[in-house]
Amino acid sequence: MSLSRVSRAVGRAALSSAALAAMLAWPHPALAATCDPATSAVGAHLSHTRDNRAHLAFSCTECHAPACTAGPGSNVYFGSLARQGGASPTWNPTTHTCSSVYCHGSTLASPPASPPTWAYVDITVPKPVETECAMCHGYPPPSHGAYGVGPSGCNGCHPNTVRADGTIDLAGGKHINGALDVSGGSCTSCHGYPPATGAHLAHFGLTGSEASGGYADLRILQDRYPGATPTTAPAVYAFGCANCHPLEMAANHRNGTADVELYAAAAPAGSLKARAAPTASYDRATGTCSSVYCHSSGQETPSYVATPGWFSGEKVGCAGCHKNPPDYESGGAGTATANSHLNLADDGYEFGHFLGMPGAWHTSKHGGNGWGPGKDASPITCQTCHYDTTDPSNTGPSGFYYLDTTGSYRLPGGDPSRITWGWQDGIQCGACHTDNSATAPTGQGKVLPLRHVNGARDVAFDPRTTLPAIPWLPAAPNTPTLAYWITDPGLSGYWPPGLTWNGTTLSFGLDASTYSPATKTCTNVACHVAELAPVWGRPYQYYTNQSATCYTCHPM
Repeated sequence: MSLSRVSRAVGRAALSSAALAAMLAWPHPALAATCDPATSAVGAHLSHTRDNRAHLAFSCTECHAPACTAGPGSNVYFGSLARQGGASPTWNPTTHTCSSVYCHGSTLASPPASPPTWAYVDITVPKPVETECAMCHGYPPPSHGAYGVGPSGCNGCHPNTVRADGTIDLAGGKHINGALDVSGGSCTSCHGYPPATGAHLAHFGLTGSEASGGYADLRILQDRYPGATPTTAPAVYAFGCANCHPLEMAANHRNGTADVELYAAAAPAGSLKARAAPTASYDRATGTCSSVYCHSSGQETPSYVATPGWFSGEKVGCAGCHKNPPDYESGGAGTATANSHLNLADDGYEFGHFLGMPGAWHTSKHGGNGWGPGKDASPITCQTCHYDTTDPSNTGPSGFYYLDTTGSYRLPGGDPSRITWGWQDGIQCGACHTDNSATAPTGQGKVLPLRHVNGARDVAFDPRTTLPAIPWLPAAPNTPTLAYWITDPGLSGYWPPGLTWNGTTLSFGLDASTYSPATKTCTNVACHVAELAPVWGRPYQYYTNQSATCYTCHPM
């Protein structure tokens, strides 16, 4: 037929002679037999093989095998682009429809409701942008909310794909290219940084210009303020997005799903993500996380706890991550599971770092505890060994020592004789520090976030060397002179340097004390009197091996 007759047959578009000639020259025998746009031989070929407002011309091999010799509709073999993102495209020759095609949005979070029909479209006639865009992903995509409506909306986050006037940048090649290209905009273009939903603000509390970050951000507060001290750094946590979301966020973002990834083998060693268990997971039904380092004992081999529900509004105290006090079974001196916070000696007495001197199974003289008039000692609290972690404003009546009255120091299996001696209740903070004690209310522990939940077990001894005027200090001449003290310690002649001793009161500071994480050894800690290098996790063996326990502090 003549070109004029073909033009009248096509009818719906003023096609140029060159365009029709090019169409008839396609290497498909069926295309030379008819130009009826109602047939599949014509259909949407022009929309795919000519440049248009959505894409540049596609090669024939994107939909057909290189050798096109069969009849119409029987030689549809989709190429690599149509299969991007795991798509499994198919062609139905009866209904003349394609389905599960990447190019038509099948891999998006909200694909089109109906598969595209293989029908002639006049690509020379502009259509409303919401009509054209909605053919594949909506305008805007449902996962984007209201953001993106308007000529420049898409350009804000996809500047390499969409121009400011809303048209596709065809020359850039970023549209329908097998990738989700996001390179513009900011987090606050779509939601807050962080989003003000669930427990986001509890995990990231920085605001204003300090609230910044991006994909693959594994930083914590300590990374953002490397030169700060615990009291000068912001008193909020600042966990980067990638601590809980995929490291490959650019490929997973804006996909309609809140992807949670709590562990990744590719995470840098030492990061919180790398310290989580490989089985760490998020339960969408309950909103709880499990097996994450941030909610664990913090040990080298952690004991994990389940988190509160993400949307529950529940706040965790000390025991929400590790026990309070941490009374985990000790794996032995210096081991990965070593523990001396609170344990049972071999004779059933509790020993460890709690309440106050003299420690070990002797129980504490802090508060008297039945020792008699004038018998007292400073408390041994979390602040004593974790000064950079505890909040110094959370103090007891003294205004000097850290206070956390929520712990339980009763260990199952302990010697019941302690109850008859009246000491069992005496080692509970709440026995004295209660709502009706007129001293300090029962409360939760408080921390300074800079070096808390940072992937390390930070030991920082209390550096203070002076005491404020506290009404309950022993009267002169037995008033202590340093931060830590005890009356009538029962030992003399074995004191390490830096102590003051007037025959009744022993005063000492920990400003020169050190801890070696490698050997789990403390040095120059006067709490241990004559024991020069106590090792963390050493069991107290009163019956089994007195020479290895008692005589370290009581030299023969």
